[in-house]
Amino acid sequence: MLKVHFYKAQCRLGIIYHPIHQKDFNIGVEDGPDAILTNSFLKKFKENRTSEFNFLKPEEIDRNNYLNIIAENLESFKNLINKTLKANETQVVIGGDNSVTFSSLLALIERVGDAKKIGYIQLDSHGEMNLYKSSPTKNFHGMYMRPFLDSFDVPIISNLVTQKLPLKNTLFIGDQELDEEESIFFKKSKLKNINRKNVLEDRKIVLEYLKKFTSSFEYLHVNFDVDAFNKKGVQATGIPSGNGFKLKELIPLIEVVSKHPRLSLDLSEVNPRKIGIDKTIRIVHEVLLRFLS
Repeated sequence: MLKVHFYKAQCRLGIIYHPIHQKDFNIGVEDGPDAILTNSFLKKFKENRTSEFNFLKPEEIDRNNYLNIIAENLESFKNLINKTLKANETQVVIGGDNSVTFSSLLALIERVGDAKKIGYIQLDSHGEMNLYKSSPTKNFHGMYMRPFLDSFDVPIISNLVTQKLPLKNTLFIGDQELDEEESIFFKKSKLKNINRKNVLEDRKIVLEYLKKFTSSFEYLHVNFDVDAFNKKGVQATGIPSGNGFKLKELIPLIEVVSKHPRLSLDLSEVNPRKIGIDKTIRIVHEVLLRFLS
């Protein structure tokens, strides 16, 4: 079993306005790390450490200064990761809203020093690739990946990303529900996507492709938003998916990815105040154990 350094990213700062088609602010998602990383769960790892970072909450900030504040918080969390992570530890960030991936991916790129050596896999039902000007909500949790892949229209955030990920180094897994600008960028950039239909109908081909993809990189970062799951299994999240994966459908993919020798991982968007939290936590614990055992 890996030596794991868990980072509790207690964050809701990526959501200061209503998420699209939602009636609430996903209050409680910042408590996801504590709900997931219980003492009984941590005991399953022979060697682990835990650090935490508390992001400011939307109600604690001046919204007119939102972009500056979130940039400061994201950079501070990135610095915490790289200050505390030991060379023999596996970086695992537990959110919080999924904008925390910005910090964890940035931390990895800075440590490695060459983004070309990093492969990136995003399991998600959303792209998170909006520009600020095109975002229908102006919530950062829907745009945190764009600065790593393309020019981004918020300089204070764009300037934090000194190295872009090559587009060919990225792979999206999930039935992507994209906003208009995201869809245009996704097609223009020819980003690779494995959807649920691909997995169900061509699993052997998908697994072979995944093995080839993961083995192409010296480092591999996985961003796992739990809304990649179908809401019948994972309901306790901000935007449950009606067409997401079942756990048994993803397990073969996780087993391939987990074999990478230099893996880092994020898992986000569990909200313990939502209905179905007990079942959601059980599934999340199995996912983490399969990635990290």
